Amino acid sequence: MAYESETDALRQLMLLRAYGGHITRTSEKILIRPFGSYYFVEVTSKEGTKYVIEAYGKEAIELEGEVLRRKLEEELVIGPHR
Repeated sequence: MAYESETDALRQLMLLRAYGGHITRTSEKILIRPFGSYYFVEVTSKEGTKYVIEAYGKEAIELEGEVLRRKLEEELVIGPHR
């Protein structure tokens, strides 16, 4: 499947939430590297399949924003995981 951007890929993978998919790991923050900004997110399906999305530059900033929005949304809907 082709995605328009890393953020679009995350949105599509989060549709797995209806089937038990969820964000399992992320960068703590955007990392600044010699080649630019970097951010990643891992999404795991109900069956245990892991998907990793890596983004660089402007896409890293957009991906981090989408992850933070989804984490907040999840906490508001189902409560904190802790």
